[in-house]
Amino acid sequence: MQELEIKGWRNGLLIVLPEADNWDGVRSSLEARLNEAKDARTFWRGAQVTLDFGNRELSLEAVEELCSWLREFWGLIPLAAVAPDPQTQAACEKLVLKTYEVLPTIQKATADREASEQPAPQMARPAPPSSELNNALYLFRSVRSGQRIEHSGNLVICGDVSADAEVVATGDIIVVGKLRGRPHAGCQGDESAKIVASELRAPQLRIAGKIAAAPHEEGLRTEKRSAEVARIENGEIHVFPL
Repeated sequence: MQELEIKGWRNGLLIVLPEADNWDGVRSSLEARLNEAKDARTFWRGAQVTLDFGNRELSLEAVEELCSWLREFWGLIPLAAVAPDPQTQAACEKLVLKTYEVLPTIQKATADREASEQPAPQMARPAPPSSELNNALYLFRSVRSGQRIEHSGNLVICGDVSADAEVVATGDIIVVGKLRGRPHAGCQGDESAKIVASELRAPQLRIAGKIAAAPHEEGLRTEKRSAEVARIENGEIHVFPL
């Protein structure tokens, strides 16, 4: 049975709405889950949202009311929807939500996956440079331990990224705060992608298919660091003052 979920994914937050409950019950359950966050109305503000309606059939009025409530009360930004039902899909499209019949996924370039795949019949087209990825996502909050944020484009986080949090983007990753978690920029193979942070304290850096250990051992330097940028040069990840 489908359960209500709120989780990070490629375009900000994904809210999965259960099909079995009545619509008023779904709204109540969603409100309770949003309220679980500390300083909830501030915590969620500015996050972009994709709504997964499952196979539920909804009217234009129902979808519009939900989106207005999320925008006006919580400060969330509904941008997309997963709606295989034709009526719900039509309602989402009228509200200018990018609509999918099934939830799209990011193909991750990992060594294990590449080893298991058959060779392509022709050379794959290289990913566009990150400067061409204009689908930037801005998160005006911190990413807590255990959370994972994925985005197709450049990812800008106005806050901290805690240890054990993951941030993944096909373009650049920019953190206006402390980056302690695990970043992976250019996750679809873009070696021009960069990782920028006000305080770069991540234990590991990943850009495209390259991996590097942190440039500084945590605990050896306690003073505040200046902003740094990690990028690939001569086939390896290097970190430079910004």
